[in-house]
Amino acid sequence: LTVEGTEGAVITRARHRRHVEEAADALERFEQLSGQGYMVLDMAAEELRLAASELGRITGAIDVEDVLDVLFADFCIGK
Repeated sequence: LTVEGTEGAVITRARHRRHVEEAADALERFEQLSGQGYMVLDMAAEELRLAASELGRITGAIDVEDVLDVLFADFCIGK
């Protein structure tokens, strides 16, 4: 993963590398979708959300969806 005209950062942890690669892939999909017009706007926005989520896994950001996933997976809510 390189950005034209910049020096690359060294990512030493495999987990971080995987998340950065997933974020970059999502951003590439966003770039492709964003040029296709209004009809795919929601799909493009989802790719941005996925990229942010992957980077959040590195920085330690906790997403509301992650909390809800744990709640519903670990606790018997509504039964």
